[in-house]
Amino acid sequence: MDPDATSGNFSGIDPDRFKKVITSVEHGHETLRDRALYFKNQLASYGIGQTELQGIAHSASWASDELPMLKRRYHLSLAEGAPGFAGHEGMVRINEALVNSAAVKEAKKAAKRAATLAKKDPKDLSASEFDQLNALLADNRDEYPFAETFAAALGAKGTLLFWDAMANADVPAGYGGKSAFPRGERLGEFQKNLSLTLAAATNSDTPAMRAWKKDMIALGDKPIEVRGHEPSTTSGPAGFVVMSNLMRFGDFDDKFLTDYGTALMKADRRHVENQGKPYHTVWDTGDLVNHVGNDLGNDPFTGYMKALANSPDAATQFFTAKGKDENGKPQSNFTYLFEKRKWPDDSAPGKESVTGLNSMGHALEAATTGHRPGELATAENLKHSKAQAGLFGDIVHSVSAHQDKLLERGFLSDSMADMAADYLPELKRAISGDRVSSGKLYPVTGTEAKLGPSDPARFLYTVARNEEGYDKLNVAEHAYSAQLMTEYFAGHNPGKYPRNAEQTVDNIAMETGTFQGLIAAGRSFEIKKGNVDQQARDDAWKAHASTWGGSVVGSAAGIATAPLTGPGGAVAGGLVGTAAGEVFNGILNGFGDDGKRKEQVYKDISDATAVRESVFTTVQNAAEAAGGNAAAVSRAGTQASEGMADAQAMVAATQEKEDRDV
Repeated sequence: MDPDATSGNFSGIDPDRFKKVITSVEHGHETLRDRALYFKNQLASYGIGQTELQGIAHSASWASDELPMLKRRYHLSLAEGAPGFAGHEGMVRINEALVNSAAVKEAKKAAKRAATLAKKDPKDLSASEFDQLNALLADNRDEYPFAETFAAALGAKGTLLFWDAMANADVPAGYGGKSAFPRGERLGEFQKNLSLTLAAATNSDTPAMRAWKKDMIALGDKPIEVRGHEPSTTSGPAGFVVMSNLMRFGDFDDKFLTDYGTALMKADRRHVENQGKPYHTVWDTGDLVNHVGNDLGNDPFTGYMKALANSPDAATQFFTAKGKDENGKPQSNFTYLFEKRKWPDDSAPGKESVTGLNSMGHALEAATTGHRPGELATAENLKHSKAQAGLFGDIVHSVSAHQDKLLERGFLSDSMADMAADYLPELKRAISGDRVSSGKLYPVTGTEAKLGPSDPARFLYTVARNEEGYDKLNVAEHAYSAQLMTEYFAGHNPGKYPRNAEQTVDNIAMETGTFQGLIAAGRSFEIKKGNVDQQARDDAWKAHASTWGGSVVGSAAGIATAPLTGPGGAVAGGLVGTAAGEVFNGILNGFGDDGKRKEQVYKDISDATAVRESVFTTVQNAAEAAGGNAAAVSRAGTQASEGMADAQAMVAATQEKEDRDV
């Protein structure tokens, strides 16, 4: 055993839960302080003492003082369990020695050295000075005192001017010239380190950082500087453009993100209204502001969407917030960005970029599911809040009513399918023929997403027209149904469905056929139009599916077991040995015993007959993996066949609506 494990030098921290505690303390201490002061003043006017209220105010003050240390522990726990914020799982331990006063003093010393270097003109930095500054950021970006001291030393405007100068340090001074900057190839790495540092800094509640955040938002819609002399002045890029490119990495403070987003939305609506007017561009800048990916970074929503994808709570709050449309009527931020906004082409020279819209898809995933894209859902994530469920309902309705918005941007379909994997009970209810008891067959542990009667079918059909959308829906639904069958075969009845176990599983098999028939029709329609590159699943597909399978299948399986074992039960225990895991492995590698010929499924998505056979095979193997006897396995195929026949009517209605829209 690690001797430090019991020495008192380590603390066990669950980062996700710890962040919720911090948020609660943060909001609570502000409420306590404000209300205590209010009542203190009210009582004073009547000559009544305020001793008890002074105690409340003291508690609020104590909480305020403790917040920086709590947030430091949070960031250290992330760094311990997930270097670079790539994701974390479960409980991690942090070394409390890293939080002592000596370490804090050393971090602040390093921050002052970094700030001194950052205040120099980047073009005057020697190669060794650039390397030193980059190393200071890389080595200390998760160190809470370092981050807040460094950001506060630069100030909001200084931060913007610094990055704009650094990002353009490699640009030749004149046409045809060569840059003398020694480290141009490392500016992308530097941008990431600076972004992570600023993310940590925004979680500070010191007076200096409160001012930094307030000033940064105020500077958002203004040029960071005016260049030249009258009458030949030019403007630098807007603050939002520069700062958003420093938000592509890290976990920024939720309140800062929502305040920033509110101001950005207001400015963007105004800019879009002025599109086409003389001398007006949307957000374009002549400066180079981004060194990561294949976009220029001129659209401030790109980096901001990336920040929201890392901060699910802020993402939910942002997308559900409302502004006003061109007629002065309330309009959600989601509606504006998905349906109304004209996203600019921000491609870097010689590259095609859809990074902005794609990042919006990732941010919507975080907003509706409560976890970052690609991460396994936790117990809390699978219990959706009212706001999350409401947003998903809005997304389903929007895609159904404006199919072209997704079809023209098919790369968003994988994000739509990821969201759907977390809301399979609601989607299955919507296409079920049982209008009375489907809610008991497919129970929900959190808030139910309210879906219109015809929206889900059109949503699924539209998402499935994209290859990745189809693949994820196909795998997730099979995994969910297999895991749900397990519960009923085991004698559990989480939703108290009014049928016996075998009849219940028959219904699940039939409605799996309906779901799979619906999405197969969408994919087949797109293939027949000739808008596909690949019709078959090969080894390359298997490798690709393996990268997203764990999170998608894990969410689907976790939701199936949530009413019995608590949300995420299957995820926490792993997928090995579960019906969901066996079905996923079968879809990837074929069904059958080792040493015998494997039966491959979904090899050719364009062949309707082959797809039907694949559905029957997969459903029957799911029933067997779930614990069904030979009779139940046999019936599962027949039931799936009936379900696929039922899907045809839904498909006809969906295609009829599309024809009307055209």
